Amino acid sequence: MRDALFRLLYRVIRVSRPRRIDHGGPRTILVLQYAMPLGCCVHGTPIYAAIKQANPNTTIIVASRGTGLATLQHDPNIDHLIDTPDPMASFASLRKTIRTIRKHLRANGWQPDIVLQDASNRRGTYALFALLLRVAPTKGFADAPALYDNHLQYDPMLSLIDNNLRLVDGSRHVEPGVYFTADELEHARAMLREVNPAGLPVTAFVVQGSGGQPTEWHDDRFAAVIQHMQKRGRFPVFLGTADNAAKIERIRSMAGPPGCSLAGRTSIPQLAALLSLCDFMITIDTGTMHVGRAVDLPMIVLGPAWQDPMEWMPLSKINARVLRGFYLHEVPPHCRVEVSLQRVITSANEWLMIFQPPEHLREIRIAQRLSTTRP
Repeated sequence: MRDALFRLLYRVIRVSRPRRIDHGGPRTILVLQYAMPLGCCVHGTPIYAAIKQANPNTTIIVASRGTGLATLQHDPNIDHLIDTPDPMASFASLRKTIRTIRKHLRANGWQPDIVLQDASNRRGTYALFALLLRVAPTKGFADAPALYDNHLQYDPMLSLIDNNLRLVDGSRHVEPGVYFTADELEHARAMLREVNPAGLPVTAFVVQGSGGQPTEWHDDRFAAVIQHMQKRGRFPVFLGTADNAAKIERIRSMAGPPGCSLAGRTSIPQLAALLSLCDFMITIDTGTMHVGRAVDLPMIVLGPAWQDPMEWMPLSKINARVLRGFYLHEVPPHCRVEVSLQRVITSANEWLMIFQPPEHLREIRIAQRLSTTRP
């Protein structure tokens, strides 16, 4: 019954949609990015690079809000950003979002050839939203195939990134990218100069997940790793959201207290700039980890044993090592990662030997993500 109603709705709305002429491939693409966890936003960025690689003349327009806009505001692969309300907040908000997008398209003379939604936007309401826009054929992953012109079934054997890249025909794997400006880079440099005047190599620590599951490791083990890195001449900087501050201070006090916490003190582009200036990261699986991956920072990830690492983890990156315990079929009540202290210290020592010299790698990371694109 549900699919039959969706098919009827699709036929009714499609009749009122402007006709599009096939020019041999999309030249103007509208992407709707409304899954707001930071990891989802970061894992959507390879789509834009892949589209430009396939056809540099394609115009990419992205409608988003909040975290999505902050993640994408300096992406050189995106031609236009549209700031909208949350279409999922209410029916009134959905209508306002549709009006906002249509208004921007008309005002700028943009005529999309296709509307895309990535694999993070898999709720059926997202497919309905794309259809109700009535601007172009739609392509996406939401669990409402009858509402799409071109529906893609999510493949659990692929990572989230590689599922997203199926939106671009023939695309090879592309890593995420989060970009920052020269001003944001200087802001990050000033923060590190203030807390690390000796200019020691910086190791970033993320000690707690900031999403729906408050993933964490053992406090005493984190404190021991921090002390070990200090003995190796590394300056610890703690990152995360403002909500992580109490957890950070507890671990810092157990470890000395060493280093400095910058949690909650950066925007997303500033966080990307700051991570590009670090030399190494030891992190729980969380949004900051995904930004670190997007600036190519060498890292050790303490991954949850209750999730399939294929979907979210940087398994294919040569400068990232994912450490996990034995697979768990259910999420434990404490959401704690069970990885031994010795395993983390051994991995850290190996990584410090491999990824040298740090200053040379920093300059490469900065050059890759420094952008002149502004919102």
